[in-house]
Amino acid sequence: MSRNLDDQWRSLAPPKEVFKSRVITLCAEPFRCLRTGAVHEFITCRTCDWVNVVAVTPHDELVLIRQFRHGTGKTEWEIPGGCIDASDSSPENAGVRELREETGFVGEHPRIIGRVHPNPALQGNLCYTILIENAVQTSVPELEPTECILTEVLSGETVRSMIRNGEIRHGLVLNALMFYFMEKNR
Repeated sequence: MSRNLDDQWRSLAPPKEVFKSRVITLCAEPFRCLRTGAVHEFITCRTCDWVNVVAVTPHDELVLIRQFRHGTGKTEWEIPGGCIDASDSSPENAGVRELREETGFVGEHPRIIGRVHPNPALQGNLCYTILIENAVQTSVPELEPTECILTEVLSGETVRSMIRNGEIRHGLVLNALMFYFMEKNR
C-alpha cells in the first residue's frame, strides 16, 4: 500500500449540497475505498477560513473573551476570532478586525504564528492563529447583533492555570494558546 493514502479513495459523484446556511454548507459525496471496494457517503462541512487572535498588552497580559456558546450551552473562555471575510485582504487583517470589533483593542505587528485544520474528518478550512502585540483598548466593542461578549485581560500565568484546571475548554483556543506559548518560549 502506498505511504500516501490520498490515492486510496475515489469520488464516485460530485459533492451534493444537503444543507446551506449563512455560515456552513453540508455536502454529501460518495467515495469508494480502493483497498476494500467499500462505498460510503461522507458528509463534509464547508465553511470559511477562520482566525483566532492572541492579543498581548504592553504589560505582557493576554486579552481573553467570554461568550455563551450554543453548542455547549455554557459561557466559554476564548480569545477573539471569527471568519475571514471576503473584504479581508489577509488572515492578519481579519485578526486585526476581529480583535477591534469584539474587544475594542488594537495593537501592532500582526503575524501568523500557527495554522491548523479545525477538524479534517469533516472540514477543509484553516484556522490561523494571529499574534498581535502591544494591544490597548481604544474604543468600545462593535458587536454583531448575535454577539454578547465580555473582555478580560489576564496574566499569562493565570491563563496557563486556567488551561491546567480546565476552565479554558475550547479546542481551537487551546491550540492558539499553545502556538503563543511556544512562540514566547523561543
